[in-house]
Parts: sequence; structure tokens; C-alpha cells
Amino acid sequence: MRILLVVISLLCFTICDSQVCSSGLGDPIVKYTFGSGMDTYGPALPTSITNMTYLKDSCPQGSDLGSYAIVHSPGFNCFPPDWLNFTGDHTGDSNGYFMLINASTPPSTFYTQEIDGLCSGTSYQFSAWIINLASHSGEINPNITFNIKNTDGTLIKSFDTGPVPILSPARWNQYAFYFATPPGVNSVIISMRNNAPGGYGNDLGLDDITFRTSGPSVDISMDGRTGDTATLCAGPANTLSFTGTVGNCYTSNSYQWQESTDGGNTWTSVPGAVMTTYSAFPTSAGAYLFRLAAAQTGNIGLTACQVVSRADSVVVLNTVDPSVSIMLNNGYACSDSTAAFSATSSNTGTLPEYQWMVNSSPLATGGPTYSTAGLVSGDQVNCRVTSNALCSNPSYAMSNTITMTLLPNVVSSVSIIPSAEAICQHSLVTFTASASNGGSMPSYQWYLNGNQVGNDTPFYRSGNLEQGDQIMLMMTSTLQCSGPSFSNVIRMTVYDLPSVYLPADTLISAGSQITLDPLVIGQIDHYQWQPAMYMNDPGRLQPIVSPLQTTAYQITVDNSHCTATAAEKVEVFYDLVMPNAFTPNGDGHNDLYRVPHSRPLIIEQFSIYDRWGRRVFSTGDGSQGWDGKWAGQDQPAGTYVWVIEYYHPILKQKMMKKGTMLLIR
Repeated sequence: MRILLVVISLLCFTICDSQVCSSGLGDPIVKYTFGSGMDTYGPALPTSITNMTYLKDSCPQGSDLGSYAIVHSPGFNCFPPDWLNFTGDHTGDSNGYFMLINASTPPSTFYTQEIDGLCSGTSYQFSAWIINLASHSGEINPNITFNIKNTDGTLIKSFDTGPVPILSPARWNQYAFYFATPPGVNSVIISMRNNAPGGYGNDLGLDDITFRTSGPSVDISMDGRTGDTATLCAGPANTLSFTGTVGNCYTSNSYQWQESTDGGNTWTSVPGAVMTTYSAFPTSAGAYLFRLAAAQTGNIGLTACQVVSRADSVVVLNTVDPSVSIMLNNGYACSDSTAAFSATSSNTGTLPEYQWMVNSSPLATGGPTYSTAGLVSGDQVNCRVTSNALCSNPSYAMSNTITMTLLPNVVSSVSIIPSAEAICQHSLVTFTASASNGGSMPSYQWYLNGNQVGNDTPFYRSGNLEQGDQIMLMMTSTLQCSGPSFSNVIRMTVYDLPSVYLPADTLISAGSQITLDPLVIGQIDHYQWQPAMYMNDPGRLQPIVSPLQTTAYQITVDNSHCTATAAEKVEVFYDLVMPNAFTPNGDGHNDLYRVPHSRPLIIEQFSIYDRWGRRVFSTGDGSQGWDGKWAGQDQPAGTYVWVIEYYHPILKQKMMKKGTMLLIR
């Protein structure tokens, strides 16, 4: 039995209580959609509608029984994986809100609303869209009772949904039932109660709560037309006839035709249109909706007491005047060349037909472009366009006429002049264009071996050309009726560069010699060294040099076409040599014992000791020397020891030397 009930629920999502007056519906008297928005949570319901606890910026958790949130998705980490995960309200609007309910433990009423202004003895529909949030069996299913009561609490009618089934993937169900207001009753209280106990499960979504009049079926048709849409052209003679058909329900019927010009947001009753037939005269451009309302006699015109038909749509279009104009592409045509034309049309519909004509004779039918090579000066070209636009008056348009004046062809030419055609590798070559009939601003495209290179200038430069490279130029003249011109082709001859390598620096001591030994690659015809001083043969590949001072030697090699150079600096260093005696007698000669100024040394410490090991002089200044005194007293003649600590900038190292010298009095 349980299996049978589940199958029935799945087959009938909209559950109805059959009533005589249930074939047609009126506009909603109540329609609670919960709105839409970009925020995750929507606003709370009025406290007069629900007594459940509103959770702001939070989804109902396990401890929040008897609470609700206004959301557009339950899939924000609420009870995964127990709840279904989907986005949007029952209409599929991803930003549409619905009421997410975590039911209370004891069964409770979660929605209540009073509705006034009803008609007694009239049928109504009460409906809502409901979804069971559970994702798998074993959970408590919601079980909802819809109640209709008098304002004194007396029950008029109720309807039970039974267990709301689990549907995966998620799918909303609409539950609806019908009832009739008792005589004398104009206000009712509608409510929804969850009969299932809270706990594991019993969580639901609620959307689009609707209360509206129900009654007989109401259908309309446009005489002489099929479907529910008509398209007309604006004009004083427009007339449409509508016929309405109303099913049996009321003891006495009343009718009212209604019109909307804002897409059905608001409806206006047409004065005097109270029969089942109606003639409309929509002469002005616009979009119109027409429908028929029906009610028990005495209730027509009351939104809460009437039912309405579906709306028929009438679109009235403005009359359009088609037009077309043509132009000669580029603004001119050349003798013995193809002339191209383009047409621009307006108010001619989506698929207009173009008829091109020369001297009033039709030549081509088709699209908005036309090309021909057979024109002569004086020929007249125009175009007729037949419109397929609705409400086009007239149905075609004629373009302007172009009288042809063919211009003579102009012969342009261009040549290129290279700064050199035979070069050594990596030499910079400049190619210059020389143009004839290029116009004021011709364009240039250079080619290297058939590939586009360079910029749009009359010059092209390259320092990376190789043997056999071919350079060519295409020039496009700005003169009318002049085509592109191609230059002569320059084929490059590129000679290999010889290579020569030398060490950057070589260090020798003064008085010694060294053989310069370059590494040479390639065929070499001549060698030449500079400078030739202190060198045995500047024309040899490996000369011997014995410079007295640091000298940079450069070799130049050539192979009859190209040269290469390399340089080597031979640094000459002198060792420290100190005088062996000095005479501090005040005659201005050899009065100080010091490091000779000609030595490129950096003195760190210069000291002198007597024969007993006593230091009689010390300095860190290489420009200072000993005057033969200690503590202001002349020291006796004899032998003294000197010690020098210094840095040699050529050898790039610290050194120390010591020796003896003779003080002579």
C-alpha cells in the first residue's frame, strides 16, 4: 500500500480537490513569491504570517528547530549530504528566493494569512509549491495540511498533501485544492500546518503561495485567425473581432472584456464591452493584450470574484518607408578594371532583394554588393530594392543613380638601391626605395627571401644578412588607378669574417720578452701588428716583444675582403730596488733614505733597524724617508737594516722585502 501511495504522488505533482467551478482561474488575490535578489539571504516574513524564528544570514542548523531562512539555495553547507543541493526557486530563477523551513518537533502551523473582500458562494483555489529537502530515504517526510477557516476559526475545508515525496534530482511539486465560500462569508483565513514531527528530516522548501478565484473555463479566439497572436499595420481601418466561450458554472453569467498596453501588468475594462463578442480597433502602433473576464452576475469587475481567459496578443506596427542608396567603392573606377558598388538600405526587412541595373537594364539580382568590369564612361548604375519588411509602403525603393567616369590607369614603378651588395658578415646595409608615380604617401612593404620585414618606410636596414639573401620591395601608390609595383631584387654577397683571439692581459717582468701567440680561424692573407716598438717583426703571426713599459699590442688580419682585430696588453712590472747608502749631511743630495718614487707600489709599512735591532724609523707613508736621526739625535755611521711591507698593483699581491744599507757621515 505504501509503494502505491508513493507512485501516485510522483505521477500527480498538482493535487486538486475536484469542484464544479475549477476549470478557470482569476488573477491572484494573494501571491507570495518571497522575491528575488543578489544577496544570499532574503528579508523576514511579517510576524502576522508566521510564528517561526527567522534566521538572519544563517541556514537552519540541527538545533534550530521551528526556524526558517529566506534563500535561493539550500546548498551552502547546510546538512550535507542529507539535503538536496540546487539553486533557484521553483521557476528556475537562480536569484529567486524561497522559504527554507526546519520544522519544529511538535507539529505546528507555519503560515497564516487573512483574506478579505471575497464573494460568498464563489469557488477559489489555494496552492503552493513545495519541495522535500531530504536527499535520501530514512528521513521524516513533511506532511502538510492546507486549511480554510472562517475568521471565527470554524473550518470551511482542508486538504492533506500526505508525505511529500523525496525526488532526486530536486524537483518542486505544486499542491492545490479548491473550495467554495459559504453564503455570507466574505473573509477567510488560509493556513498551512506541518503534521509530521521534527527530528531527522521533515525539512522543506516553500514557494509561490497563491490564492485566486476559480470558476468556469474562459476561452477567446480572434475571428478569422488561428493562434493567439495577430500582427497589423497601423491604420484607421484596423478591426479585430473576438469571441468568448464560457463554461457552465454560474447560475447567471456576466462578462467584461479587458485590455492591457503594458504587457499584462495592469488591465483596463473596456467600457460597454460586456458581451461574449467584442470588436477592437487598434489603429495606433503598439502592443496590445485582450482577454475576457467572467463572473456570477453582480460580481463582475471584482478581481476577487471573477475568472479570466488567457490573453490574445495584438502587435500594431508603424508603416515604414523603404529607402536605398548606392556608392562606388573607393569613390572612383578605372579603365579596364572592375568597378565595385555597395548598397545601404533601411526599412527593407531582414531579407530584401536587390536588383542592380545599368542604363535601366537589369543585370544582377542578389545581395547589397555588385561588381562588373564592363562599364564605360557615361554608363548609369542604380539599384532597386524590394522590401520584405512588414508594413512596408511602398514595397520597393529606388536608389540614386551613379554616372560613371572612368579614370585612366597610372603606371607606377619602384626600385631599390643598396648601400652595398657585397659585404662582410654583420655589416649594416641600407636599402633605399626610388619611386615613380607613388603619390603623396605611398605605402611600402619590404621582403627578405619572400617574408615580410621592415616598416612602412622607403628605407630598410639590416646587419644580419647572409650569403644569397634576396631583398625586394612592393610599393602601393596613393594615386588613383595605380596598382602595386614590385622592385628589382637585390641578391647579397656576404663574405666570411676571419676570427682572431688573444688573451686580454699578459704580465712580464722588466727586461724579459714574450712571444705573442694569437688564435686565428679562417683563411688569412695578411697579418699586421701595432705598435711595432720593441717587436722583432710586426708582419709575423707570432712576433717576439720585449717592452720596457706596459704596452697594448693589436693584430689586424684580413682575407682580401674582410678584416678582424684583437688586442693583448703586455703589462711590465719592476721589482723593488732600494739604494745601498745615503749621506744625511744637509747638502741636498741623498739626505733621506726612502722608497724610490718611480716604483708604482703602495707602501703599507717602511721600517729601519740599527745593528742592535732597535727600530729607529717607521712610516706608512711611501713619500716619507729616514733622515738618519732617532729621537732627534744623529745616528752613527754604519750598517742598518730596512724592512718594507707593500702591495704590488701589477702583481696584485702583498709583498715584503728587507735588506741593508750604509749610513755615511
